[in-house]
Amino acid sequence: MELRLTVPAADAVRARARDAGVAGHVLRIAVVAGGCHGLSYDLYLVPEALPEDAVVESSGVRVAVDAASARLLDGVVVDLRGRSFVFQNPSARKSCSCGASFEV
Repeated sequence: MELRLTVPAADAVRARARDAGVAGHVLRIAVVAGGCHGLSYDLYLVPEALPEDAVVESSGVRVAVDAASARLLDGVVVDLRGRSFVFQNPSARKSCSCGASFEV
């Protein structure tokens, strides 16, 4: 699986982890039902990846993705717009203007 965080997005993840006192955690990205186009991205920090997760490292951040989300996140670039994460997803047929939800 290929997934990339831009340097600004990776810096924001590290800053948020540091502010929350969880430096060293793994960023988990999952696709969940919701948003204006049916699917949205869910990001949170976890102590470690699960054995069945796909794990990638990008811009110095370890990212864990569950098996169900992996096919929908392959090729995604996570960037930062202001204080919000935005997703460039080549699998999305439509996405909202804020970049947080999509349709396949």
